[in-house]
Amino acid sequence: MTSSHERVSVLVALEFVVMGSILLFLIPLRDALPFVPLLLVLALALYKHYS
Repeated sequence: MTSSHERVSVLVALEFVVMGSILLFLIPLRDALPFVPLLLVLALALYKHYS
């Protein structure tokens, strides 16, 4: 069983990845570029967490 802190941190990371992915499609890439490194790091962390 996961702790509540771990569950909340995974949900926050998942929310950021989903919202960041949506932003990449809705706004110009030049404006979304600062979010890309954090988006990639959190997506990789979520992948490692679930595998």
